[in-house]
Amino acid sequence: MNRQTRYFVTSDAGEERSYAVETLADGSYQVQKPDGSTVVIDAFSAQHGQLHMMIENRSLDADVREGADAFHVQMDGHVRAVSVLNERQKRMQAAGIGTKKAAGPQLTSPMAGKVVAVMAAAGAEVVEGQTIVIIEAMKMENDIKAHRDGVIASLGVEQGQLVEVGDVLVTIEDKA
Repeated sequence: MNRQTRYFVTSDAGEERSYAVETLADGSYQVQKPDGSTVVIDAFSAQHGQLHMMIENRSLDADVREGADAFHVQMDGHVRAVSVLNERQKRMQAAGIGTKKAAGPQLTSPMAGKVVAVMAAAGAEVVEGQTIVIIEAMKMENDIKAHRDGVIASLGVEQGQLVEVGDVLVTIEDKA
């Protein structure tokens, strides 16, 4: 049974569109566009950051670079910045989870789950955006990233521990 996933794509102009994507038995994707029409896309990534696609017998190549807040996609000589959220991420964003930069030194868990990895130790210097903890929730691994530059003053979790929304994962203090 194929599963359909809805994605919300927001352009650099602020326009949001919704696409339903279903992986077909042959590995291609059936995409329902915002207007309700569908298209089959066959795509593969030969190397990181490059995407090759066949869409309705048209060959397209795209260079995709991940930025802090968006993907930068270059196709047909044009570069667009887009953000992509699945349904779960969209719900979390609507609830205000993960959209506001944490204030203060404590990095808290945005979800309930199991800590599968702690990527830094107490005393380590970290930079904003660096993965600190990986939490498994609903069979998906989620990277929890540092919300600021600094030094890890204390760890509030260890591998294998269960966490709830709001639990303190780490405390990041300013560098001395």
